[in-house]
Amino acid sequence: MALSDHGPRADPTLPIEARNAASNLLLLCSTCHDIVDKNNGAAYTVEELSRLKAEHETWTAALRKAGQAWRMSYSSIDYLNVPRVAMLPGGDVVQQAARRAGLDPTRPFSGQGFAPGMFVGTVRPVFESWRGHAVPLGEARLDAIRQGMYVAFNAPMRSRNVSNRPFPRPLTGTWQDDPYLSFRLGGRTVMIRYDPQWLTTTTAGTDLVSAAAEQATYAGIGLVVGESADAIRISALFFGKPQTAEGAFMKYVIQGEGETVGMVSVDDFETGLSSHGAGSRLLGATRDPSNDDVTVALHFNELEVDPGQIQRETFRQLMRVVPEFRRDLTVAVGNLVTHSGLTGLPKPLDIAAAHLAGEPKVWSTHSINALGTLLADVEVAFAVVRGVRRGQLDDLHQALLAESKSYLGAVEVNLRRPTHQRFYDVSPRYRLVEADLRLLYSAKEYYGELGDWDHRPHELLDEWESEEIFKSVAWEEDKEQSATDERQAEEEVSGWLAMMDPDQGAAD
Repeated sequence: MALSDHGPRADPTLPIEARNAASNLLLLCSTCHDIVDKNNGAAYTVEELSRLKAEHETWTAALRKAGQAWRMSYSSIDYLNVPRVAMLPGGDVVQQAARRAGLDPTRPFSGQGFAPGMFVGTVRPVFESWRGHAVPLGEARLDAIRQGMYVAFNAPMRSRNVSNRPFPRPLTGTWQDDPYLSFRLGGRTVMIRYDPQWLTTTTAGTDLVSAAAEQATYAGIGLVVGESADAIRISALFFGKPQTAEGAFMKYVIQGEGETVGMVSVDDFETGLSSHGAGSRLLGATRDPSNDDVTVALHFNELEVDPGQIQRETFRQLMRVVPEFRRDLTVAVGNLVTHSGLTGLPKPLDIAAAHLAGEPKVWSTHSINALGTLLADVEVAFAVVRGVRRGQLDDLHQALLAESKSYLGAVEVNLRRPTHQRFYDVSPRYRLVEADLRLLYSAKEYYGELGDWDHRPHELLDEWESEEIFKSVAWEEDKEQSATDERQAEEEVSGWLAMMDPDQGAAD
């Protein structure tokens, strides 16, 4: 509807705020703008333009989702076409794992003995931390699905044209004869074709036979090879049975150690698409007001980042997500040392449970299972950001997923949790104020250990000035840390004096 009272499709009774609302804005090129508004907009009604706007927004939302990581926790991997998965970004790890297991990854699993079953046991955790990109299938995005898209599915479904024969017959190339999974979505039939030669175990084949008579839930990724008003046809890359919260809980109770086992409940093990909805959860708690300031730890793969890369990626997304007028954030960078063989720490899954289970509840993009897998298999570095508003956490997570190849997920930090205090209680090194960057230093760094002065790394100032993403870069004293440094220095001096002269030390 027009902004003025007399423009195309005008409604003089509509308040000016509603005319300027995003729901009433449609951005067009100059040519289409003239066509739409010709003859005072007679050819295009408000209803028709609203429909076109909604279709376009649904399509672009699906494209944004295609740039986000899809993750799933599995109880079993039932189908895995290794050559096709290896062609996906990050899929080469699957092919490497197959070779390590003694498999020929170019040949179907059928005829390779027990090795495929052993292989999927080792590769299953890959899919809990793998950054496969796909558009989640759902009714809200159904009209945006197009041929050539990678899509993620997770639904109860039935199997068709499945065979009990021990050696799969060759595919015919026709949907009427070849095996596929099927379910209904938004009035359309979703058909997921697979090649039985890539079924991972005999049990997987038996379960598919059972699914012909009774629905079974499968989740995975496939390529859209055809779509119509009645059906969406997908060629499967892999699928399996998603881990249920109950199954993950029981597994942890059996395998977990220490006090954490008594803290967890079934609700703590909710699993699913990390990109579903907002891509995060508050683990069963009532969400606090969105304008509360919180601290968040952003996790990165330490082996995939260059020096300073974590800071650069974090700063860029903070400057996108947090409005400049209220930007006053501190950032610290560190790494999670979680290998129990080196440090005597609990198992990674126990550390993950201590991160996320129990009270107080915390916001997180991880499930316990997925975080446990990350801590076991990946060198995890982090950026701790203080001063973000809770309502900005999801946007920050999604921005990093879309822009950073090394980003793994995030968790809200609450230093009342012993595990959070152990890992994330680190001094900030940077302060982002509006469009300015401040490099933080303390008295100990400035004066040094022996009373000489200015041990600040001045080359760091030059590096950040050369980035040209800040209005200014300067040093700033962290007065809180300086006070801590001075207290520690006084304690050390008192201890030294006490050793030299116990009476004098006590008097001092």
